[in-house]
Amino acid sequence: MEFLFEQLKEYHPPNVLKPCLQSAQSHTSISSFIKSLFGASVPFNDYNSSVPHGIYLYGDVGCGKTMLMDLFYQTIPPHLSKKRLHFHQFMQKLHKRSHELKTVHGEHQNFDVMPTLAYELSKQATVLCFDEFQVTDVADAMLLRRLIDLSLRSDHGLVLFATSNRAPDDLYINGIQRESFIPCIEEIKSKTNVIHLDSPTDYRRIPRPLCSVYFSPRKGATYHSKECRKQRKHHIDSWYSYFSQGHRMEYRVPIRLWGRELMVPKCSPPYVAGFSFKQLCGKNYAAGDYLALASQFESIIVTDIPYLSIDSRDEVRRFITFLDAVYDNHCRLAVTAAAPFSEIFVEPEDINPDDGFELSEKGRKKLEESRKLDESLSNSNSSRNEQSEIYDPLVKEHGFDKSIARQANLFAELDEERFAFARALSRLKQMRSLAWVENVSAKGMTDCLKLGKHHMPKMPNC
Repeated sequence: MEFLFEQLKEYHPPNVLKPCLQSAQSHTSISSFIKSLFGASVPFNDYNSSVPHGIYLYGDVGCGKTMLMDLFYQTIPPHLSKKRLHFHQFMQKLHKRSHELKTVHGEHQNFDVMPTLAYELSKQATVLCFDEFQVTDVADAMLLRRLIDLSLRSDHGLVLFATSNRAPDDLYINGIQRESFIPCIEEIKSKTNVIHLDSPTDYRRIPRPLCSVYFSPRKGATYHSKECRKQRKHHIDSWYSYFSQGHRMEYRVPIRLWGRELMVPKCSPPYVAGFSFKQLCGKNYAAGDYLALASQFESIIVTDIPYLSIDSRDEVRRFITFLDAVYDNHCRLAVTAAAPFSEIFVEPEDINPDDGFELSEKGRKKLEESRKLDESLSNSNSSRNEQSEIYDPLVKEHGFDKSIARQANLFAELDEERFAFARALSRLKQMRSLAWVENVSAKGMTDCLKLGKHHMPKMPNC
């Protein structure tokens, strides 16, 4: 990182020429013709490039990748333009801009949007910082392949700094048409210094003071009991009051994105929004919707999260996508749920068929057995590594809790899905810490201070 910083101080990017419509069309025709003959596009001779090599920093969850990238981002020399984005945000913007260009130039047959996208990116940033670089979608893979190829060339001069949980060779593993994405992987490896941040410590698992942002019934109580309903209402009212800092509640507030509206059932913009789990995850929402929510609200409250299983796979996937957006935008989260997150993902037959918020008799017995197993392992004199041998690579290779790995196995079979699931559970632990809840954005805090301290609601008991 120090070496790259010294290079950037002396680096002056090239003046990128704006592609004209004719050349963009010609590029499409020529490259398509050559590709039809040889199965690949002609490589760009870039061996004598003066562009500094970027950094591809990868490692396990919680090892400090994002912190290091953010520290580096703050030191980038002021004469260079820069942009720092989460990968999901970047791909969302890329697809949207690609659609706009195709709409504008739709009358031109075979119009190639990629030279224009690469040109616009080079004008926005000389140093591009990607957090959580991952490729799981074939449309993302194909779009990214050509953009990386164009942008990292010496005539565009982009310097890439990316963090990822995956080594470059493991990107888009087992993906559809992966062989077409391999040139992108090779380009990343040739234009960045690939660094494995092999930290033995997961900093997210260091004990922190916990807050009562997640509510679930105490042992022996039922979710729909009179006592529990009263406690749930108090929990939600208290946290809404704290998050909103006394601002008026509004109902059915629309958020416009991609030419349509996402309706927020209740909120106090831009401080807090409230959804039930069904409202949030039971509809056809995607990453862009959740990113819009997380970027416009400091805090989000989600109520009535039932027991979850592979029978509710779509809802679980959306919930994972939502949690990623909340975490990446440092939103605060409060919930009411049928059980603690460490116990909420179960086998379908373990859920009471008449009430998704209760376990069946079989489910209750399995839960008790699981608790006893975790307790016996935690009290064992064997080392953590010895204990982890009985679990899968999520524990041995990535350092996740044994209970998290066990739940990930219940939900998914594909490695990428299991990893995303386990990462979401790990992030939920961090988001319940006092440090996370107290770290409110400056915009909300400024307005709070205008009210005067005597008007500021007190944080619910932690």
